[in-house]
Order: sequence, then structure tokens, then C-alpha cells
Amino acid sequence: MRPRRIALAYDATLASRPGQAPTHDDIRGTVELVDGALRSRGYETVPMPVGSADEVKRLVTRTAPDVIFNLVEGIAGDSKAEAAVARSLEATGVPFTGCPANSIELSLDKQRTKSVLSSWGLPVPAGRVMKVPAGAAGLRFPLVVKCLREDASLGLTDRSVVQDEARLREQVAFVLETYGQPALVEEFLEGREFNVAVAGSRPAALPISEIDFSAMPAGKPRFVSYDAKWVPESVEFRATVPRCPATIDCPAAARLRRLALRAFRVCGCRDVARVDIRTDSSGKPFILEVNPNPDLSPDAGLARCARARGWTWEDLVERLALWAWRRSPRAVDAHASRTSRR
Repeated sequence: MRPRRIALAYDATLASRPGQAPTHDDIRGTVELVDGALRSRGYETVPMPVGSADEVKRLVTRTAPDVIFNLVEGIAGDSKAEAAVARSLEATGVPFTGCPANSIELSLDKQRTKSVLSSWGLPVPAGRVMKVPAGAAGLRFPLVVKCLREDASLGLTDRSVVQDEARLREQVAFVLETYGQPALVEEFLEGREFNVAVAGSRPAALPISEIDFSAMPAGKPRFVSYDAKWVPESVEFRATVPRCPATIDCPAAARLRRLALRAFRVCGCRDVARVDIRTDSSGKPFILEVNPNPDLSPDAGLARCARARGWTWEDLVERLALWAWRRSPRAVDAHASRTSRR
């Protein structure tokens, strides 16, 4: 037995604000592609544009889905709405794809995520939160200055990697003034960068992907900035080439997979997440971020790892729907009924 009717939940403002930002248009396109992929596999789909978390219950009652494919990454640019919508979906009792509200909420606060990981003995870069520009006491340069509560590399540019106290204070002030939130300051790790996708109803690490920075021009920091993710005409975009599967020896790969799986579980993820890991100059790995519900577009890292596993993108989309469906009481009852008849 499989679900018949799947509702696609997405930010209701996507249709009214085309061209607002690269991330915005990417999500809008992904919604359309997911719809097509599910229909091609024989599912009935119904759109469920979400304008606020408060209207989720009404929308679910109206659409009456077997499963909700959750593609909400925020509403009208508010990233906090992602967790709020997931919490409202939980209250309906209808199974939905991806991570629960608690893990999404946790991931939006980078320092809180680091504290949770560290409390479980998982390695994270040394760093601290700055609510006012301050010195680097206790931290070693170079440092990287990030927004505390943003994703998609928002705010990350060449200026984010700082080499001295003056530039540190300047960049922290920029984050505070521009994004209206504290800055997370971390020691910049000058090794390799890996993405480890974890997926499944019984979570397992997919083939590891590495960002190849070898084409980065001299003098530019080797990390994934906003331009590297979202501006195809930029030098950074062209010089950050993903390689999947990564060329890495077996013991190191096994260590990365173990770290990713532990981070996935510690952070309460479900169905799918991407764990970003970077090594220092000696090769020791540190967890940078845990990303619940990572970008699902066909050219994104998750899809690349799935293809290396032998899944087509349509396979990945259908699997997400089926993993959610298995949490449905109807699916459980149907399975129990089949078992009792054997």
C-alpha cells in the first residue's frame, strides 16, 4: 500500500515575488519539479501554499492528503517560519516529509547546534557569539564571521574571513547592522571540506561529496560563500567544484560517515539532512553545520549524493514521500494486517 494523495506545502509568497533572490527562485523551481516527479510516479498531487503557520490546520483539512511533502523553507523571507510550519504540521497528525520542528529550530541557531554537538563529544570549531564588536581573545586567526541565525551562506563573502583584530571588529559590526542578529566567530579551518548526506527511514550516509577549491584564485579564501552557491557568473561559483564520490581513503571516509550519522541523530533529524564537515591543516575533521531538509533541487548536493548511491532524482523524491507514509497509522495498520494474514 502506498499513499494516493500528496499535498505539496510551500511558501505561498513564491508565486507573488518571482526574481526576489536566487534562493527564492530555486525553491520555486524545486516545487514545480517535485510536483512533476510525483505525478510521473502515479501519485495525485495537490498544491498547499502556506501563508502562515496558523493556517496549516485549515489547509490540511481542505486538501485531505495522505502525506504532506514539506517544501517550506521560510515564509516571505522569514527563516523562523520553517520550524513554525513544521510544528503546525506535526499538530495535524498527517505524516510529512523531512525533519521535525525541533531539529529545524535547533539548526537555525548555529551556536546552540554547536553546543549540543559538543556536549555529545562531537568536534566543532572553536568560536563564540559576538553581540557587539570585540577582540579575538582565546581564538586564533584567521577567523570566519557568520550570521548566527541564517542559512544558504547568507552574508558570507571574502570579507567574512578576517586576519586581524581590526577586520574582525569591522565584520562583526557589518553583520550586526546588516542582518540584525549576533555574529558567530569561528576559527577558520584551512583543510578540506566535505558534505555528508544522511538519508532513509533507517538513516545511512550516502556517498561523500567534497568541495574542490583547487581552481580558486590566489588570495581568495577557500570556502563556500554566498556567491559560490548562488551566483553562477561569479569566480567563486566556478571555483567551488563538488566531487562525488570524494577521493578519500577508507578509514577517513568511515570516520566522516560516523560523525555525520551521530550528528544526524543527536540533532533529532529525520528522513534527510546534510552534515558539513571541514578538516584542519592536520586532517582532523570538525562539524561545521547540520542542515535538516537540505536543498532538494536536482543539481544540488543532496541529489548528487543520491545519484552516486544509484538513485535517480525522481527516486529520491518518491523515497521521501514513502518514508513519511510509513509513519502514517494507516500504513502501519495495513502492514500489520498483511502480516497477520501470513
